[in-house]
This record gives sequence, structure tokens and C-alpha cells, in this order.
Amino acid sequence: MKSHYVYPVVVERTDTNLSMYFPDFPGTAVTSVELAEGLSRAKELLAARALELEEAGQPLPAPSEPEQIELEDPSDRIVFVEVFMPPYRDAAENKAVTKNCTLPKWLRDAADEAGLNFSQILQSGLKEALGIENRNTL
Repeated sequence: MKSHYVYPVVVERTDTNLSMYFPDFPGTAVTSVELAEGLSRAKELLAARALELEEAGQPLPAPSEPEQIELEDPSDRIVFVEVFMPPYRDAAENKAVTKNCTLPKWLRDAADEAGLNFSQILQSGLKEALGIENRNTL
């Protein structure tokens, strides 16, 4: 996996905002009133799409060269968006997920009455059972 990705994004101006899309990722688009905000959203979108493909074991497409991209309007522009993936991968690894757990009603009621945090107890119990303290000790 690469640590950096750089892809072109097409910036189109409309009457009310900017529309941006990645030609190499059909169906991906963001809108914004300001360019800086739009580019920030485009970067987040690129990181999310790259993570999706990486997690699915699929390759990312090769970035298009500017001369390969057809612009619909003379005012459209091509801007390159770069994303450094390690922080996004770390965030995805540490994202909280939901896991249903089945237990007797009386035990649930007693734990609720005691004000126990089910998620914290389950995490602690799993770490103990696996003999790990955190992700780095796997």
C-alpha cells in the first residue's frame, strides 16, 4: 500500500457553488461555496475511497493525466489533491464498531443498576483473554 496518493479533481463553478469530482473515481463528488473547503472535502473523499478499495483488496486506478481529462466548460479547472494515508488508516483501525452481545436479562439488569459500562468491560475482557494491552501488542 502506498503512503501517498495524488489524483486530479475537476473544479466546476455553478451559479451558487463549486462542484468537484474525481474523474478516476466515477460517482465521487463534493460541493462547496469556497475552494479551500471544497478541496478539504475532496481530500477526505479521496481518503475514504482509497480506504474502501484497500480494505476490499482492490487496486486504485492510475491517476489520469490532465490532457486525458475532458472539461465541459472553459472555466473548469483541474486541481491535484494529495492525501497522506497513514493517519486515515490509523483512524479506521481505531474506529469504534458495534458488536451485539447476548447475556441473561438478570445479568444485564444487575449491570445496568450498578452503572457498568458494557463496552469498556467487553474491551477489557477481550484484551485480557487475548493477552494484549493495545493494538501494537498484537
